[in-house]
Amino acid sequence: MPPGVFRLSYAWFGERAEVQRRFRLMFAVGLLAATAAYGQDAAHPRFEVASIKPGGNVFSTKPDRLPGRIRWTTQVVYLIGYAHRLDFSRVSGLHNGSVYTVEATFDPRATDDQVRLMLQSLLTDRFKMRSHRVTVEHDGYALYLGKADFRIKQAPAAGEHTGVSGSDNGASRALAAGSYIAATMPVAGVIAITGRKASVSQLAETLQRVVGVPVWDRTGLTGNYDFAFRYAQGLSADIKTDAPALATALKENLGLTMKKQKGPLEALVVDYIEEPSAN
Repeated sequence: MPPGVFRLSYAWFGERAEVQRRFRLMFAVGLLAATAAYGQDAAHPRFEVASIKPGGNVFSTKPDRLPGRIRWTTQVVYLIGYAHRLDFSRVSGLHNGSVYTVEATFDPRATDDQVRLMLQSLLTDRFKMRSHRVTVEHDGYALYLGKADFRIKQAPAAGEHTGVSGSDNGASRALAAGSYIAATMPVAGVIAITGRKASVSQLAETLQRVVGVPVWDRTGLTGNYDFAFRYAQGLSADIKTDAPALATALKENLGLTMKKQKGPLEALVVDYIEEPSAN
């Protein structure tokens, strides 16, 4: 083959490589510019607009969430716990019990995890909060698959009838089309738990909030399930009920065994925090 053909081929590949290099450079510059324009990155998303005001008329331990909007009047400890997906009792190092009203807007398509990350950014930017996580051994309970038949029902596919009504424990029918888990007290001394398209891990988290001690999911189950059961809270001997104890209710209704044990508990220690900056 004539030498000129080889020279032409090498030249063509060299020009192609240069075009690819320039394209990668232009893409990187554009990505940096977009990040700077929005003032955030994927790891640290931020609210589009956020307002923090001291005080408020209604104190709540859970935020009022709508698509693209959040409003919450609460103490900082609840803001921190929600942002880091921890119960407020597992947040330490705070000496400020002040109440604030937070209002913020964001992309309605944002996931729950993204909204929590946005709240983390808000705490860092406006409260100058610094913190670190720790893991300690704590007494609690663990959920295991029982030796008897597994009785919890796999959640049906979209469009199928679930067989579990939100009215079983007063859960709102407005949630009927989605995934949720709720705990209510229909009568004195009785706790009712209803889940729709909920995981066993979510059940463990809910039980942890209700009983006030850590509950770990040791079943190894990863699916979503529909379930409903009631159990006696056992706060007072004066309250009579035919509802079973929690361990019995879990075994009879879901085929799960609850065992007392020690386990790892993740907590958050606030190293520094100050009054929020002005809006």
